[in-house]
Parts: sequence; structure tokens; C-alpha cells
Amino acid sequence: MKIKWYEFLIWTGIGALAAFILTLIFNVTGLTRVSSFEEASHGLFYVSDSIWVLIALYCFATPLIEELIFRYCIYNLVLKYTKKAAVAIILTAALFGIYHLNPVQMLYGFLMGLLITYSYHRYKILTIPFLVHAAANAVALAYTFL
Repeated sequence: MKIKWYEFLIWTGIGALAAFILTLIFNVTGLTRVSSFEEASHGLFYVSDSIWVLIALYCFATPLIEELIFRYCIYNLVLKYTKKAAVAIILTAALFGIYHLNPVQMLYGFLMGLLITYSYHRYKILTIPFLVHAAANAVALAYTFL
């Protein structure tokens, strides 16, 4: 499948929009005020005082490593053994959610994981899920600073 250049932009926008909408929903429902979420959110600042370090870490390094682990390794492994894309997408997203280790981020990670894993399934390359993930993390990082 040949991917057109604008599909990369569209998927990046989808990732950012999904993160923005989920953040709004989590705010309206009060999920972002849960103490475990607040601790994890404020924990970002323990990593570095530099916005550039945080951007490099959360918008580039983390998405790259997590996409290699969850989409390339786990999704492909589950798909190989189940032969069912829906099972592989849902299980990979669930594991991605659990990996975030706090109830609010688990739900957020699962929902974003569904989108990210579907994008990998659709295109069979890591570039698009990486862009979706990076855009979502950029929105979450921006929200943390606001």
C-alpha cells in the first residue's frame, strides 16, 4: 500500500484531536483530579526542568520505544498466534493501558492504544502510529503545562 504524504498529516491530527477530546472528557468527569493521576502528571517535572528535554523524551523517545514494543512486537506476536486482527488490536491496547500503571492513565492508554494499534494494523508501518502517539503525547504535555 502506497501511503500518500497527506495521510501522515491526517493521522497526526487524529492523534492530537483524540488526545484533546479524551483530555476534555477526563477533565469534565473529574478523572484528572484523581490523586494517582495528579501524582503521575506532576511526576513529569521530576525528570527535567527543561521543556526541550521533556519534548525530546515524551514526544520522540517514548513513542519510538513504546511503538517498537507494543505495535511491532506485541501486536505482531498476538496477530501471528490468534490470526484475528480485532483480538490483536484490543489485547495490544489493553496491555498498553496496563503498562501505564495508574487507573486513569490505564483507561486513557487503552483508548489511545486502540487508535494507535489500528493505525499500525491499517498501514503495517511504524511511522503513522509513531506520529499518532507523538501528537497525543504533545497534547498531554501541553495540557500539563497549562
